[in-house]
Amino acid sequence: MKQMLIPCLMGLTLSATPALAQSPVAPVPEQAGVVLSYEPDFFADYNPQTALDLVSRVPGFDLQGGNGGRGLDSALGNVLIDGRRPSSKAGVTTLLQRLPAATVLKVELIRSPIPGIDMAGQDQVVNVITDRSGGWSGAWNGEGRLFESGRLVPRGEASMTRSSPNATLTLAIDLAGHANGRDQVRQNFDLTNGAELERRIEDRFQERFWDLTPSVGYQRQFDAGHSLRVDARVWAWGFAENRTGFSQGAQAMLLGSAASRSETEAYGTEVSADYDHRLNEAWSLKLTGLQRLTTEDSNDRFINFEASGALGRVTRIEETEDEGETVLRMEARRATSPARSRTFILEGAYNFLEGDFDLFEDDGAGEVEVVLPVSDTRVEEHRVNAGVSELWRLSPRWTLDATAAVEVSRIAQTGDAEKERTFTYFKPEATLTWTPREADQIRFSLRRSVGQLSFGDFISSVDVVDDTESLGNPDLEPERTTAAQVEWTRRFWQEGAFTVIVRHEWVEGVLDSVPAGVSGDAPGNLGDGQRSWIEFEVDLPTDRLGVNGGLLALSGRLRDTNVPDPVTGDDRRFRGDEDWRFSLDFRQDLPDWGVAWGFDYSVQGDEDFYRRREFSRTSAARLNLDVFVEKQIWGDMTARLGLDLNGGDAGRERYRWPVSRDIGFPTQLERREQDADGFVTFALRGVF
Repeated sequence: MKQMLIPCLMGLTLSATPALAQSPVAPVPEQAGVVLSYEPDFFADYNPQTALDLVSRVPGFDLQGGNGGRGLDSALGNVLIDGRRPSSKAGVTTLLQRLPAATVLKVELIRSPIPGIDMAGQDQVVNVITDRSGGWSGAWNGEGRLFESGRLVPRGEASMTRSSPNATLTLAIDLAGHANGRDQVRQNFDLTNGAELERRIEDRFQERFWDLTPSVGYQRQFDAGHSLRVDARVWAWGFAENRTGFSQGAQAMLLGSAASRSETEAYGTEVSADYDHRLNEAWSLKLTGLQRLTTEDSNDRFINFEASGALGRVTRIEETEDEGETVLRMEARRATSPARSRTFILEGAYNFLEGDFDLFEDDGAGEVEVVLPVSDTRVEEHRVNAGVSELWRLSPRWTLDATAAVEVSRIAQTGDAEKERTFTYFKPEATLTWTPREADQIRFSLRRSVGQLSFGDFISSVDVVDDTESLGNPDLEPERTTAAQVEWTRRFWQEGAFTVIVRHEWVEGVLDSVPAGVSGDAPGNLGDGQRSWIEFEVDLPTDRLGVNGGLLALSGRLRDTNVPDPVTGDDRRFRGDEDWRFSLDFRQDLPDWGVAWGFDYSVQGDEDFYRRREFSRTSAARLNLDVFVEKQIWGDMTARLGLDLNGGDAGRERYRWPVSRDIGFPTQLERREQDADGFVTFALRGVF
C-alpha cells in the first residue's frame, strides 16, 4: 500500500504559474508557495470520477458556493474552470459534477490573491484545468433512496460534453427528490400548576419533493484571448406534505383530530453570459449578464375535527409569488506591473417580488376570507455598485488586496403598503496575506459587507400549526457587517492541513422578529449586535497512524452572539445561531480491492428564537450519522451503498407569555419531540 502512495505523493508539486493558456488573463508572476498544483497521480488512489471528486480531495480547501451577500460576486463560489469564474447561480458543485475526472489535467490551489486572477474577493480558490483536445465525454449517476416509510425515490443526473481546442458544449439533466417523513409529539403544560393541558400526537408528517433541471452550457475561445461563456437552465419542482394527528387531554381523553395537506409547484429559468476581452497587454475587460425568473404557487388546507368526529374549523391558504433578478456587471482590469493590478467594477441590478397571500377560514357557517395587512404587494429594488480594487504583491511573501466600493439602492413597495426608500452604503475591505514558508500561511482581513434582504419578509404570512402570524414590514433594511478575521493554515504530511480562524463581527441592524401593531410580530431590524467565533478544520492523513489510505477530517466552531432584545431590552443571542457545532468525516480508499468506505457525523448546539410573547429553543438530533461503502465493479462504473441514520429526537421547548415577555412570567410551555426517518441509498455512477 505504501508503495502505491509514493507516485501519488509525487503528484503534489509547487507551481509558479497556473496553466491559463486558454484563459484571457495575464501571466501569473512567480510566488513561492502561493500556488500548489495537484496532478492526476495525486488523486489516483481515490478512484475519482468527476472534477468534484478531485476538488473535494484538495488538502486544506473548503468548497464554497458564495457568502450570501448582495451582488453577483457574493453568489459565486471559490472555483475557477480554466482560469475563468462561472457566472451561473446553479452552483459550482453542479458544474464540477458534470466534468469527468479524466478530462482534468490538474487542479491548482491559489492560496492568496494574484494579479490577473479573477478571485472575486475570495481568499483562496481552486483552478480546474481541463483537457480540450476534442471529442465527447460525460458523467452519470443514478440512485434510489428507500425511506423508513417504505417510499422509494429515484434520483440521478447525466451530462455530456463536446470539447474542441476552441469550444466546449455541455448538455445536462438533473433529477432530485426525497420523501422525508417524521413522527412528532407535542405536549402543552400550564406552568402555573405544572399540569399537562394537552398532548398532540402527530402520527405522520410525510413529505414528497421532486426537482427536474435540464441545462446547457457553451464556451468559446476566440483569437487574441477573447472568450464567451453562456449558461442556461430551466427547472420545475413540486413539494407536498401530508399531516395527520390527534390530541388528548387528561386521562388520555380524546379532544379532537386534525389533518392537513400542503402543495407547492414552482418553475423558473436562468440565463447567464460573460465575455472576456483583452484590449492590450495592460487592459482587459469582462462583461457579465444574468437573468432569472421564478414562479411559485402554494395551496395549504388544514382540517380540524371535534372529539365526536364532527367537522370543526377548516383553514385554507393560497399563496403566489413571482420573483425575478437582472444583473449587468462590468470589470475593467489594468495590470500596472507584474506585481500589481487594479480593477474597476460597475454593477447594476434589478430585483422584484410580487406576492399574494390569501387566508380563508370556515367554522361551519361558510368560508370567510381573513384579510391580513400587507398580504398583496410588490417589492422592487434597483441597485448600483461601483468600486475599485487594488492587488499588490508587496514581496514574494506578502500580498495586499484592498477594495473601496459604494452601493446605492432604492427599494419601492406598492400594493397594500406604499413606501420608497433609498440607501447608500460604503463597503471597504482589505486582506493582507503572509506566506512565511510553503507550509504556512496567515491572512488578516477587515471588511464591511451588506446582507441580502429576503423580499418574502415584506409580505404577511401565517403559521397555522404554531398559531402565529408575521406581518409584512415595509421598513426593513439590510444588515451591515464589519468583520475582522485572522486565519492561519498549516500544511503537513503532503495531504494534511490544519486551519484555525478567529473572527469578530460588528453587525448593524440585526434582522430578527420585532413587535408590530398592538400584539403582533414582524420581520425587522434590531439594534447593533456582535458575533464572535473561533473555528478549526483538520485534514489528517492516517497512513502514519497505521491506517493506510485513510483521511480523517474534523471541524468545529464555538460562537458567541449578543444583541439588545426589542421586548425586554436585555442582551441575548442572535436568533437561529447555534453556539457550537462539530463534524467528523472519515474515508478510507483501498485501491487494491477497488473499495472505499467511510462515515460522517455532525452535531450542533441549540438555537434560540424570539417573538413578542414567545421564546423557543430548538435542539437537533444528536445522532446524525451517515455510513457508506463503494466498489468499482466494472471499468469506470462504481456502485455505492449508503445508510443515513437520523438517530435520536430533535426537540423544541416553547414558552408563551399572556401579554409580552417583559411582563410577568411565562404561563404555558410546549415541548416537542420529533423523530425523522432514516434512509438507504443505492447508487451507480460512471463516466464515458
